[in-house]
Amino acid sequence: MKKLVFQILSGEIKAVLVEDSNKIVVLGVFPVKGKSQTAFKDEISRIIKELKSKQEPLVILPEPGLYPNCQNWKLSKNQTSSCLARASFEASRGAFKKQGTYLLLELGDSVSLAVIRKTKQVNITEHSLDRLVVDFREAISEPHNSRYLQDFCSNHFFVKKTGKSALTSYSKLQDDQIDGAELFVEYGANMGALLANLDTLYEPNCIAISGSLATTFDAWNHAMGKMRNKHRGKKPACRAMSLKDKSNSIILGAYKLQ
Repeated sequence: MKKLVFQILSGEIKAVLVEDSNKIVVLGVFPVKGKSQTAFKDEISRIIKELKSKQEPLVILPEPGLYPNCQNWKLSKNQTSSCLARASFEASRGAFKKQGTYLLLELGDSVSLAVIRKTKQVNITEHSLDRLVVDFREAISEPHNSRYLQDFCSNHFFVKKTGKSALTSYSKLQDDQIDGAELFVEYGANMGALLANLDTLYEPNCIAISGSLATTFDAWNHAMGKMRNKHRGKKPACRAMSLKDKSNSIILGAYKLQ
C-alpha cells in the first residue's frame, strides 16, 4: 500500500512516497522557516497541497532535543519517532535476526532507548532516558540540582565541557589524535556505566548505538568497554556496536510499523 511519508530533519522536511517495503520515491526536500511545531505543521500542509495529496501522511518525528518539545508535537494523526522507526527496520532486516531481547540507543541531543523483543512476533517499546537521575546523593540532598543522564551521555556533555558539539570535537580529534582524546575517554566511561545498567535491567543479546554520536563511536568505544566490564565483574557482556546509517532505513522502518 502506497504511503506518503514526511521525515522531520534539521531545518527541513524530506517528503517521500513509499510504494512498498522495498521501494520509495523521493518527492523533495523542503526547507522550513522556524523551529516550532506550528512552522512544521504549516509547511506540511503546504506540501500536501502542492502534491495534491488527499491522504493523511505518516510523519517521522526527530530525536527528542533536536527541536524544543518536538517529542510532544502533533503533526499528523499518523506519526512515529525516529528511534522507533530505526528499531523497526533493524528488527526486520538488520542486526537483530535471532530471537531474544535487543536494545537500540539513539544518541544525540538526547538519549532514547528502544527495547526490541523478538519471539514469534516483534514487540518494540521506546523510552526517553534524558531525565533519568544518575546521582542519588545529590538528588536526596539538593533535589533542585539533581543530575540527569542527559548531562553525561548526550551531546550536552560535550557542549557543557567545551562549548562545542561532539561532532566538532571529533573532527578536531581526527586532525590531532591527542588533543581532545581525554574528553572522549570520559564520555566513554559514562557510556560504559550506562550500558552496565542496561545489561542488568534487560540482559540483552546485543546493544546497538545509533544517532549523530554513533559516528564518533571509535573515539570512546574502548573506554566504554573498560568501564562496562569493571561494573559487570567476570560476567561477559553482550556485543555493543554502532549502526551504520543505511539509506532511508528510518523511512522504511516507519512504514513497517503501520
